[in-house]
Amino acid sequence: MLAASDPAAITGLLRLQLDTEYLRVDAGTDGLPGYTDELTQWSYRLNAVYRPFSWLSVIATLPLLDKTIHRVGGGTDVTSSHLTGLGDAELGARFAFWRAINMGVGRVQEFALAGGIMMPTGGNDAKTTTTDPNTGAVILTPVDPHGQLGTGGWGPFLGLHYRFEQVKWLGFADFSYRVRTTGSHFDGSKYKFGDAALWSLHGQYRPIDTLAVDAGIDGRYARIDKATEPSDSSARSVDNTGGLVLSLGPGLYFNAVAALWVFARAQIPFYKNLHGEQDVKPSVAFGIQYQVL
Repeated sequence: MLAASDPAAITGLLRLQLDTEYLRVDAGTDGLPGYTDELTQWSYRLNAVYRPFSWLSVIATLPLLDKTIHRVGGGTDVTSSHLTGLGDAELGARFAFWRAINMGVGRVQEFALAGGIMMPTGGNDAKTTTTDPNTGAVILTPVDPHGQLGTGGWGPFLGLHYRFEQVKWLGFADFSYRVRTTGSHFDGSKYKFGDAALWSLHGQYRPIDTLAVDAGIDGRYARIDKATEPSDSSARSVDNTGGLVLSLGPGLYFNAVAALWVFARAQIPFYKNLHGEQDVKPSVAFGIQYQVL
């Protein structure tokens, strides 16, 4: 939902965006002490923000993902999976239920409710093939859920947003909570990503009309994932999942020509309290925004 606070989205009626994001997350391999799964993900997203009224923003996101998991340990580095394709699409809206405008000092304040849902449009049944050395039978195993293009479940969220804008300054705060439903795989196993609370506190300064400098803090606390084996009816907690991450969030937006903006922003973790063996690396996103209307 941060997309609705971008400078081009605030001033425009309809804005389209293409962006690329790189992220890297490491976690201890489940059931294999001394091994680490290194997930590298490139996301190519088409975003649209539509503001039919000043108090309503509708945000749609369609992602194309490239995800690779390397299993490292024991002197080896093996590619466990590499998938490219459509990820889980998302549709959300932000409704400003309170707004105060002071024309004398050029000040705008608003509180808004935000909500939406992530839909299971990405595939989650990718598999690896191995051969039983004793019988020669072919064994099909689902790719690690974190390496799948989709989650297989729904992800509704609800949140609160506050914005303060005065002349060249803008500040906003977001808090939302996302619930995850359980996804199923072809072999009968199930996986539920942990529900998560997410929040952001940002400030923007526009020294000139065509340039906005953004800085802030982004946070996420996720519950531990749950997994159910094909032959079991009860879910177990998944090791090395869940926890707290706080990140610095610098960003830069530049109105290159007419209705075209370019931007770059990052998340740089500075505090991590994660369960088990995990590490979240810095991520970066960059792209273009075009104000259609």
